[in-house]
Amino acid sequence: MLSIIISSYQPHYYNQLVKNISETIGDGFLYEIIQIWNPNLMSITKAYNEGAEKSQYDHLLFLHEDVVFHTKDWGKILTEHLSDKTTGIIGVAGSSYVPHAPSSWTVSERYNFIHLLQGNKNNNEFVNYSKTTQKRNPVFAVDGVFLAIRKDHYKQVKFDQNLSGFHGYDLDFSLRVSEKFQNFVVDDILIQHFSKGNQDQNWLDATIKVRENLKIKWNQTTDPETETSVFDGFLYQYFKFHPINLKNILFSLKFYPFKHLTFAQHLFLMKKYYQLMRYSKDINKKHR
Repeated sequence: MLSIIISSYQPHYYNQLVKNISETIGDGFLYEIIQIWNPNLMSITKAYNEGAEKSQYDHLLFLHEDVVFHTKDWGKILTEHLSDKTTGIIGVAGSSYVPHAPSSWTVSERYNFIHLLQGNKNNNEFVNYSKTTQKRNPVFAVDGVFLAIRKDHYKQVKFDQNLSGFHGYDLDFSLRVSEKFQNFVVDDILIQHFSKGNQDQNWLDATIKVRENLKIKWNQTTDPETETSVFDGFLYQYFKFHPINLKNILFSLKFYPFKHLTFAQHLFLMKKYYQLMRYSKDINKKHR
C-alpha cells in the first residue's frame, strides 16, 4: 500500500502520470495519489508535508509530476524495498559521497548512482542513464524526482519548511534521513523524467543554506580529489552569481576543505582565487 504525493502545477503532466501509474503500478495494488495544487503557492517542503499529513498508507512516495514509469508492477517492488526497517529513502539517483563544499547530489562519476531515462520538456529525446553496481546501492544524497520512504521514518525527519522555494529540499531531507537510516538507489524501478532541472542562483543559494545548516558527520573516507573538484565547481557557481569582493571571498572560504587536500591541491585552488581577484573588474561587470 502506497501514498503518492505530488506537488503539481502542470495538468497535462499530472493527468498523463495518473494514467501511467494506473497502468503500471500493478493489478490489485492499493495506492492513493495526493495532488497538492501548487503553482508557486507554497514551498515544495510545505506541499510535501501537507500531502504526507493527508496520507492513509504506511509507505510514502514523493514524486515529480513530469515523469512516467516504464517498470511493470513497480508498486510491489517498491514496498518490498521499504519493508526493511533499516532502509531510509529509496530513490533512482543519488551519491555515496558528501563533499565539504555545497554541491548537488551529482558529486562525481566515482560516487554517483543513477537508473533513469532523462528526457526533455518536448519529449522528443532522452538519454538512458544507468550506473549501478547492484540492485540496492547505498547512498547519502538522493535526487528529488523520486523519494520513497516509510511513513514512520518520514515522521522522524519531515521536510524542512524553513527552506523556501523548490530547491535544496531533497538534499536536506535525504542527508538528514541518512543520519538515521541507509538510503539506496535501486535499479529495478525505471522512470522517464521530462526535465533536466535548472542550477540557477535560487538553486545555488538553497544548496548553500542546506550545507550551512547540516552539522552531520558522515561515515566516509575523505577523497581529496573529489573535494578539490567540488570546491572548484562551487567557486565557479558562486562567483557566477555573486560579485568578487573581500566579503564574498571570505564567505566562500567557509566551505574550503582545509584539512583534506594535498599541497598541490591547495596550490591549485589558491591559483583559482588569484585569478578571480586578478580579473575581478571584468568579471564583476556581469553583475551590474
